[in-house]
Amino acid sequence: MVFGGVLEELRATSDRDARAARAATWALRLGQVATGDPIGVLLEVDLLPSLDVSRRCATVRARNILRVAGFSKLSSVLKVSVPELRELRNCGPRSVTDILTALLLTAADASLRDLKYADPLHAALIMELSESPTPEDRHLLVNRGAKQLATSESLASLGRLLGVEGPDRRDIRPRCRLIRSVGVLSGSGLATASHLASLSVQDLWDLQGSGGDVVEDILQALIFTALDDDGATDGDVLDKAGVDPDMTLTDLLELWVSQLDERQQATLMHRVICRDQTLDDLGKEFGVSRERIRQVEKRLVEDFETWRQGTAVRWRLETLEAEVKSTVPTLINLATLMQRVPQLVEEIHSLGTSLGNLLGVLLPKLYVEKEWLATRPLPDLRDETVRAAAGSGLDAFRNQALLDDQQWAQWLESCGLRRIGGLVARKTASQPELAIAVLRQAGHPLQTEEIAALLGLDAIRSLRNRLLDDERIVRVGPNSFGLPEWQLETYEGIREEIVQRIERGGGRALLSAVVDELVEQFGVSPLSVRAYATQKEFTRRDGWISLAGQGSAGSERARRVMATPAQTRRCFFHKAQWWFRVDVGRELLRGSGLTAPVGAMLLFQVDEGTERIFPALGQDIRVSWTAAQPQLGSLRPLAVRLDAKEGDVLWLAPTEQGAVRTRLVRGWNKGEDDEIAICTGVPRGLTGEGLRMAVASALMLPEETSWQALVTTLRSRGDLELAEVVEAYTVRDMTRPEDAVPDLGDFFAALGGR
Repeated sequence: MVFGGVLEELRATSDRDARAARAATWALRLGQVATGDPIGVLLEVDLLPSLDVSRRCATVRARNILRVAGFSKLSSVLKVSVPELRELRNCGPRSVTDILTALLLTAADASLRDLKYADPLHAALIMELSESPTPEDRHLLVNRGAKQLATSESLASLGRLLGVEGPDRRDIRPRCRLIRSVGVLSGSGLATASHLASLSVQDLWDLQGSGGDVVEDILQALIFTALDDDGATDGDVLDKAGVDPDMTLTDLLELWVSQLDERQQATLMHRVICRDQTLDDLGKEFGVSRERIRQVEKRLVEDFETWRQGTAVRWRLETLEAEVKSTVPTLINLATLMQRVPQLVEEIHSLGTSLGNLLGVLLPKLYVEKEWLATRPLPDLRDETVRAAAGSGLDAFRNQALLDDQQWAQWLESCGLRRIGGLVARKTASQPELAIAVLRQAGHPLQTEEIAALLGLDAIRSLRNRLLDDERIVRVGPNSFGLPEWQLETYEGIREEIVQRIERGGGRALLSAVVDELVEQFGVSPLSVRAYATQKEFTRRDGWISLAGQGSAGSERARRVMATPAQTRRCFFHKAQWWFRVDVGRELLRGSGLTAPVGAMLLFQVDEGTERIFPALGQDIRVSWTAAQPQLGSLRPLAVRLDAKEGDVLWLAPTEQGAVRTRLVRGWNKGEDDEIAICTGVPRGLTGEGLRMAVASALMLPEETSWQALVTTLRSRGDLELAEVVEAYTVRDMTRPEDAVPDLGDFFAALGGR
């Protein structure tokens, strides 16, 4: 009897009951076969996956027979003959018919892609993968299979090789491990399993930017997609969510935003996305309190994160993130990115902005600030640019960022830098700082006139006076200047040079030798040297010159004994240096100066009665101690540059180069533990013991320092408000008796740790 067309007949029967009846009829006939041929041969089926047959059995007896014999899977049943089936324990005629009926229905319901494979080697791979019990085994097999398939010379399509036939709209890009693979697929207009099913292995090798690792990665992603247990497509997920499968990420976001009322939309736009309005501003606009706006903002952030984590949205965000990362090496201008990723230009009409302007909240793993997007923190990149500009690594940084001329000019502008001829310097750089850049580029001492010509300056005398007053530049001749790192002998003036040579000679020096040495070394006039030697402070005898008398060096003004940064409020230790915290408030944003603790002057190396100007992101910070209480000049330009808002925290750290590093920490949507983290500079999100150890480290105390000892240390430094916050946090989160008192051991440990 021929059974080759049975499965096709059953598939052609659309009515479920009729199909079951026909399957039972064919099962009776198949059960009478006496030959030893496997059932798969009788049905003319080359290969079937490991689908479960037992679940289609009508009786418990039949299911138990299959499970005891180890024949629950369709692939196993097809390998036995009908007589062998009859010989199974407790398997009578009715059980045989039940099992064969379940087999026929299971095979008939399987899709065509499960039935035939062009290549037996890869068919066996799919079978082996479907029977792999653990994810680790599947991963190893997929890796091995992808490597084998990548070297295949078969011209058959991947759909035939892997059984991916028919429409399959699942996007394989999120399964790719390499960002380069995503870029190759996106650049070639390939995304879904159906797109790749029509290609051969050789076609993958021919894709622009492809290579061995990319081909293997794409094949692994395709195999995993084909083996996806739930078989859910993008459309299936959206159908379950009640969403049109053809909706884009922009459509989904528009749908979510449209469900918000006017106040919620304004809060989302101005507090979460743009952060260009305060709580008070929005409160006045809608006639509610700032606290109410804060509550709305908090709820919006939570709802937005829930929406982001939804399966339909998450798939699209993962695809978008992979495409963006494949486009951005380190840094890119948002306008250029939106040209390269057209999806970002799509308009969110409810918010009046494009999708690209929402990247900062949609993809929080990326770093977005105004017109820039980077894969690393933008403040770090700006610091790196400024350091490179001060040294000689600016070209290497530009090559790493892969910016064109226009983007490079915009980036330098955002870093507070400018071009002067072939130099890059800070916009507000002083003449000595520009001269340092010129000297560093030249690599040797220059005359004042040469420096002025390179900088385009006419006031040569004024430039010379400024160079003489700057400690970062050394005078190596009457009119020549160099840099300290060159370790050249400095020129102190003819009188001082004569005195130095007398001291080196043990109290006297041969005048002719002094004249020759100064003329040769510094190019001074010999008449000038001899004229200085005739002054009353020198004695000349028999061609020798010596000092007429030893003048008092004078007493150095006694310095005030100052507290160290570890003993000073608002100073915390991070990344191998001390940082000073400035709380952003109304007075700062209005442009008022701020008082600073005396101990901070040691950090900024400012002596009593003096002041210093520090560059920071293209702005100048004045630190003055000319009055009884040290002062910081207006930080408003820096706050505007960083887009700081009330409640944020600004961190300042002076560098060895005479500049100030800056960090801005946002202070919105914070809890009690976040308040401690923000005020001490430790990462947000830490709680309990992790937070305690981080705060101890920021105070330069041992990690085992207790909460109570930390409170004691903060109070002794003058951080009274922070000490209250920490103490309240410990009362809430730690179990201790009401009459607990500070442990003296912890107290002395805190004092000794500074």
